[in-house]
Amino acid sequence: MDASENWLLCLRMRAFAADLDALAPDADEAASAAIWRQMERALEKAGAEEDADLALPVLERSRTEVQAVFDGWDNGSVHLPEWDKAVLKRALKAYRKRLKLMRLDDESSGSRNPLSKGEESSILGVRPPEQYPPEIWAFLVAQGKLRDAGGGLLELATIS
Repeated sequence: MDASENWLLCLRMRAFAADLDALAPDADEAASAAIWRQMERALEKAGAEEDADLALPVLERSRTEVQAVFDGWDNGSVHLPEWDKAVLKRALKAYRKRLKLMRLDDESSGSRNPLSKGEESSILGVRPPEQYPPEIWAFLVAQGKLRDAGGGLLELATIS
């Protein structure tokens, strides 16, 4: 998988909105128009140009409506874009696979007596896969799907 596909549209849109807010009040129209065009390109790349909830405020260049979408994402009244859902699902799947492999490796360790009954792994958390940026892991923690165990380790919020 190409690492350029491991980004969240909702975070990119917030970053562009922050860039708009950072523009000086007397900034020329070209600077803000360039940021709006970047937002439009991000929507197209994510395949969300047909998502009326987000695409219309961007096409109309309505900062207040874009902020309303952000507020909807925050309070859960507006669903995340399909692109973001897919990226988060892939990231969580990669994390679970890494956790499973670490547990299997721990359980098959040669230090245990092969004649004994066996013992379950005590590993609860691992470092998340590096192919996804830290922002995605922070987002999954904020959603309550993962917990920060400290020291760069994450664990599943519900132990399976």
